Amino acid sequence: MKMKTIICTLIVVALSLPVLAADTDLAVIVNKSNTISNVTKSQLRKLVLGEQASWPGGAEVVVVLLQPGTAERDGVLRSVCRMSEDDYNQHQMHANFSGETNTAPRIVNSAAAARQLVASTPGAIGFLRNSDINDSVKAISVEGSSVGQPDYKIKAGK
Repeated sequence: MKMKTIICTLIVVALSLPVLAADTDLAVIVNKSNTISNVTKSQLRKLVLGEQASWPGGAEVVVVLLQPGTAERDGVLRSVCRMSEDDYNQHQMHANFSGETNTAPRIVNSAAAARQLVASTPGAIGFLRNSDINDSVKAISVEGSSVGQPDYKIKAGK
């Protein structure tokens, strides 16, 4: 009887692993009117750091990030920018002082607020857990991989 319980437990754990992995992935979301369907990590870095101000179609880029201290924001800074929060803040201060960036990211305090802002802003881009997205926004792939695939590289922080 104990062996049967152990096997059942192992099966449940094994079946839930892809779901758990997908929930640590951060979907890159854009406004539904955006024609982009795939970006590279290098492009994402330029967008988040304010080094690219417009999309190929000409729409102004509006980066939406969750507030400091959230796993989603930490994940974006680490996975996309290869920076800590302090490094990112220093970069932003330098870029603002030197005029190297056009606009600062829009900071929101919840996944629902991020989703709503991206949905209502044509050039917006944001990062949410897969479980926080709905059909009001469009999830795009990163270097050809989608959320939940084994080689997907954008992960939430710890």
